Amino acid sequence: MRSAARGSLALLLLATLLTVPVPSASAAREPLLPSVEVWQQAQPAYAENPTNPLAGRLWGVYQGPQDQVSGPFLKARGAQAALLAKIGLRPRTKWFGGWVADSEIRTTVQKHIAAAQAGDPDKLVQIAVFRMKPWEQEGCTRRSTSAEKRSYRRWINQLAAGIGDTPMLVVMQPDGPFLWCVPDRAAKSRLLSYATQKLSALSRTSVYIDAGAADWCQNGYGADPERCAALLERTGIEYARGFALDSTHYNGPDANIAQGASIVEILQRDGYGEKHFILDTAKSGRPMAWSDVIPARKGDLKDNARVCRTAAQTRCVTLGIPPTTRTADAIWGLTEENRTTARRYVDGFVWFGRPWLYNQADPFVMKRAITMARSTPWPGPLLPTPLPTP
Repeated sequence: MRSAARGSLALLLLATLLTVPVPSASAAREPLLPSVEVWQQAQPAYAENPTNPLAGRLWGVYQGPQDQVSGPFLKARGAQAALLAKIGLRPRTKWFGGWVADSEIRTTVQKHIAAAQAGDPDKLVQIAVFRMKPWEQEGCTRRSTSAEKRSYRRWINQLAAGIGDTPMLVVMQPDGPFLWCVPDRAAKSRLLSYATQKLSALSRTSVYIDAGAADWCQNGYGADPERCAALLERTGIEYARGFALDSTHYNGPDANIAQGASIVEILQRDGYGEKHFILDTAKSGRPMAWSDVIPARKGDLKDNARVCRTAAQTRCVTLGIPPTTRTADAIWGLTEENRTTARRYVDGFVWFGRPWLYNQADPFVMKRAITMARSTPWPGPLLPTPLPTP
């Protein structure tokens, strides 16, 4: 990015920061967050998880045209800016898929990295690889063609070239349990294993394979952790740092940590060593099972869950725990058993879910974002004092 463009962006961001009010007495009932967050100051690893690749470094926050939140956030002012800061100032995972051509993914991800790191090559960048075609409902009825399989490998190779030695968190193929319904499971498993191995071989990339959620391992079969582990064993878990939970569901951290602990135990039993995991917490401010989800409007999918409008409303979605590697800290209110698990196995609470987007996909919906920012039980980010000069 040219220096003038970077300066303009910094001025816009600073103007936004200046509009964010300090907490008032009326906010006394809210939990108190750490004085700085993971995008402001590196957070140390727990002694029980000293190899955590997400700890000990700043997390980059992307601001630019590739992200649907960034534009509205940088344009916002006043109260609207203060609310959107609860999303826009925090690290978020960018999803990349087949909408980026094989010939363009390398330069596209390089541009994303440059903006997210903002001149600091040691900042962590986050992406989700959602490249399998077909997938989800279409994948349940159609096999990948030979051309699609060749294209998948080309795309992954170019993505790897674009990442290079960037510190990178990769969520591999969100909605992983759809693998169970595809008619060409063996072929897709090989492709996912290839992608996991290719990206895990990069010097500073950590891959977490999507394994469903606390209430979802296979459509029609509930959340048996044996099925979640079996999915991982088919898609390259031997190469990966671990797995990811709750990319599109709305379970809370306690339920997902308990599920993750069971999956870790099964993988150890099956000879895959000690694996770690991450959780999405972007949309778990008011945890609920998929069976309890109420769509925002009649005829909508559950992916477009209704948004919490008040602190007392249930069966609705709102923002959850901010991104952090300090997953076992007492502030989050986890059970003691889950805090013990988190210290050893949970690398991070990560915002790879996107509840502010329609159907968690596209486009950005301002009303959803603002309403979640108002109803979340967690306050907005605390700002550095004095504010940095652009």
